Amino acid sequence: TPHKSKHWYHAGVNLRRAPLLGAVLLLIPLLASCVGVSSPDGWAAPVIDGEDIYLSTNKGYLARVELSDANVASAVWTFPDNDLESDKDIEPEALYGAPVVEDGVVYFTTYEAGVFALDAEDGRPIWPLPGETNSNRVTGDLAGGLALADGVLYFGSTEGKLYAWNADDGAAAPGWEEPMSFDGGIWATPVVRDGVLYVATMTGELHALNLADRSEAWDAPFEANGAIPEVIDLGDGRLFLTSIDRHVYILDAESGEALTDYRAADWVWTTPGIDGERVYFGDFGGAVYGLDITSVPAGELWPPAELGDDRIKAGAAVVDGVVVIADRAPIVTFIDASTGEVLNTVPIDGGTVRADVVNGGDGFAYILTTRGNLYRANPANRSVVEIDVSGVKR
Repeated sequence: TPHKSKHWYHAGVNLRRAPLLGAVLLLIPLLASCVGVSSPDGWAAPVIDGEDIYLSTNKGYLARVELSDANVASAVWTFPDNDLESDKDIEPEALYGAPVVEDGVVYFTTYEAGVFALDAEDGRPIWPLPGETNSNRVTGDLAGGLALADGVLYFGSTEGKLYAWNADDGAAAPGWEEPMSFDGGIWATPVVRDGVLYVATMTGELHALNLADRSEAWDAPFEANGAIPEVIDLGDGRLFLTSIDRHVYILDAESGEALTDYRAADWVWTTPGIDGERVYFGDFGGAVYGLDITSVPAGELWPPAELGDDRIKAGAAVVDGVVVIADRAPIVTFIDASTGEVLNTVPIDGGTVRADVVNGGDGFAYILTTRGNLYRANPANRSVVEIDVSGVKR
């Protein structure tokens, strides 16, 4: 196990009330005791399902909105619904993981209120019962999303607990009556592939667990010299993960061997935009990188594009050969995916951008701000317009 002094994350720090990318990141060099705040900010990416978009508004509320062609959308429902007496005591506070929509059900984690399964049609709870939460079954808060595989939801908590609940009723899955425990908090959304569950910790370890019996699938966990906040399945037997040691790693999913260890100029806490055998991501110093992952190790497509000093937390999207990325200013930047040339920059309003930019599959990229403002970026003409969303109960 790597020595704890190598990591900025301290196992004794209580992050239960921390704004996971606000004051915490500003105070990281000073962290030695409990940090407390009253309003954590989430960064759940919007989820696009046909003409529907599931998006987080303020305080961790989730809305389903219907999108029209005229940059207009209207809310079908919002959860919790403050017009309903049963919902008034439900306080999610923030959403950090993107919802999972499958077979007419919306599954999502909340920072403080636990996990919910909603009917996608009307937004009402399938479980827990209306007016109830299941936060008392979770130790810590939920700063990441969930993975759904074979009818089971997997998610981790800030206190290093790993859970597996049945998707149909929210009960603990067989063999998971007690959660697994890890030394560091779990902020990255777990990944499931080929019967193996990949779980990253904020003490810099990536574990591979056989779902059949919860045993370790690798000889030893992969170890980084910093917290691991993101793990992504590249879909071809490789995993992409970032670490607060400024490194980006590409691993062989079967063995845990590091195929690429790429050092960025600053911290990388983001998911990559993926376009075939190319990945694109930003860092906290405002640089954007493109890597060709056909080779081992991966090679740079072009010198890093320097966008300025504003931190990039949002993951990039690649649409028709253009990288669309947003920083905390917030400014949306269009970059030629082949050359790294900055094609245009467009400032937007509505707080900042921490949620991943999403490829809508319709020739556009979608951007959600921390205040719930939704934007549509058009790589064809390098423009960005705000979508007029009505009816959301904030």
